[in-house]
Amino acid sequence: MTAIAIVEDDALLREELVGLYREEGYTVHEAGHYSGLQDVLRLHTVTLIVLDLNLPGRSGYEIARSLREAHPGVGILMLTARAELQDRVQGFDVGADLYLTKPAEPSELLAATASLTRRLATEHDATTLHLDTRQQRLVNTQNQLRVTLTAVEAFLLRALALSEAQTADTGDLLDLIEVQFPQRSASQRSLENIISRLRQKTQSLIGSDAQMLVAVRGVGYRLAVPLEIKD
Repeated sequence: MTAIAIVEDDALLREELVGLYREEGYTVHEAGHYSGLQDVLRLHTVTLIVLDLNLPGRSGYEIARSLREAHPGVGILMLTARAELQDRVQGFDVGADLYLTKPAEPSELLAATASLTRRLATEHDATTLHLDTRQQRLVNTQNQLRVTLTAVEAFLLRALALSEAQTADTGDLLDLIEVQFPQRSASQRSLENIISRLRQKTQSLIGSDAQMLVAVRGVGYRLAVPLEIKD
């Protein structure tokens, strides 16, 4: 399912938008301001952000500009009451992919979202990572960029790739590491350190807007990028 974030300070409108998108099968995260959006992006990988302009604190224009710098691959759909030409021009200047004015017809909003989602999917589909477990190497098959992994990093990626839905429980991962690397201290902190290093290493392969590994609250971790394995 496509994951989107809705940033809207009007609680009633935000609730309506969440319901509309969820009925269409989207995974929806919500925020009423910039700091809330930051929390969402720390925990989840989203494809598209539906962004209001009149927000408390940082405006939608400022947020869009920051998103374009930190997450260049994310889609931005501005949904706002500002209908003047200069507002639309400024919206596109700071990075909006689409600009719709309120009140937007639900059918138009959903069609615009689906169109942008398809375009983004086409842009990202070619990116597949190839894990060579013997060489302990991870390669982007599109641009041939590569990074060298440690033995435990390669083992962890392989374990996640072979798990159901590419998701594994934290306890299971710790057990696997303890069996495979008995000399290591298999703890929650050590696992978090491995995950952090993998995220840093893989940014050069998939871009800063994407995450290789996503934390699944109450479960463990999920592999968020297609991964081919060569043993």
